[in-house]
Amino acid sequence: MFFMKSIRTLYYSTIGLLGGLCGWALMQSGFHVFDALSAAGIPGLNIVRLNEFIYEGALIGLGLGMVLQARVSLWYHHDLVHIMSKMLYGAVVGSATGLFCFGLGHFMQIWQISPILSRLTSWTLLGLFIVGTTEFVRSHSGIFWPRIISGGIGGFIGGVIFELLMLYQISGPGHLYGLILAGFSISLLIGLYEYRVTSFALRVLSSKQEGQIFLLDQNKFTLGYGSQNDFILNGYAEVCNLHAHIYKKDNQVFIENTDAANEVLVNYRQIDQQSMKKGDVIKIGTAQLQYYEI
Repeated sequence: MFFMKSIRTLYYSTIGLLGGLCGWALMQSGFHVFDALSAAGIPGLNIVRLNEFIYEGALIGLGLGMVLQARVSLWYHHDLVHIMSKMLYGAVVGSATGLFCFGLGHFMQIWQISPILSRLTSWTLLGLFIVGTTEFVRSHSGIFWPRIISGGIGGFIGGVIFELLMLYQISGPGHLYGLILAGFSISLLIGLYEYRVTSFALRVLSSKQEGQIFLLDQNKFTLGYGSQNDFILNGYAEVCNLHAHIYKKDNQVFIENTDAANEVLVNYRQIDQQSMKKGDVIKIGTAQLQYYEI
């Protein structure tokens, strides 16, 4: 389980790196398109170059938001439609977030605030809001403010790295290295926080998802076949849309049946609500899972 936690932290960091790379690619291609259209005589596009910092923020936010929003779905191998819907949501919200955060930084510079401080503020807010929108989507499981704060700290560190690379003129073509490392730092801070707080897990014992491990890194989780659940049980009979809650209370972990028409069994005994201990076997429909303490 320790190995699994470490792998997930590395995975999150890689996802952030890819998000930064995606933001860079979008930024490069986007500005080439704007320049080509402007050269073709289409009016009004020069405003993009006049406010380049703001539009950079929108495209960076689009790239980071797209991959960070889908990181959990990718980790648990959800179906393609579910992953694509997460990426689309992340792209829309991420671009709007980037536009706002970098727009605020732009106006801070207009108000004669230090350019470096303005840019660092933009990066910090970008980390906060991108992670915050992810938590909002998962709000049925309780918003985890420390994770949001970790995103803000990661954004600040990423901004510092970006500024240092620019200062020493080693940020790469179109700030490539700076954007990659900024995305990496945001995801790394989230991954390190989740590594620290994850102390329980469920392992699937049967059928299609056998061997898959659900790491319990929140205060509350949902299980069922519906795509809105934290842990989606696919391909099992007698599993309902929202079948069970798992939640932490007073340093204990409880499981609760949320559908009276269907059963939840712990160690082959039907329960409505029960605390769990290491090694307990949970049966939800035809799916069997085992509870671990890390």
